[in-house]
Amino acid sequence: MCDLLLMDKINALPQPLYARTGGLDWWPVCDIDVETGLTRIDVCGMLDVLKFGAVIGLRDANGIDHDPDSFYNWDAA
Repeated sequence: MCDLLLMDKINALPQPLYARTGGLDWWPVCDIDVETGLTRIDVCGMLDVLKFGAVIGLRDANGIDHDPDSFYNWDAA
């Protein structure tokens, strides 16, 4: 089974990562499962589990924004 997401590309980003799922707020990313795409973010101290496809923005520790679609392993489809 191939990974849904590119682990090396995600791990190469300066940590910590922040995700935006809607609105203007950025939430710390706890972890991303590259095989299933499940992502856990810290929303006001509580873990929220969502699919990586729900992430509309990804920001690294340097403040650089990344397009979440660029982390998909299109060969796995």
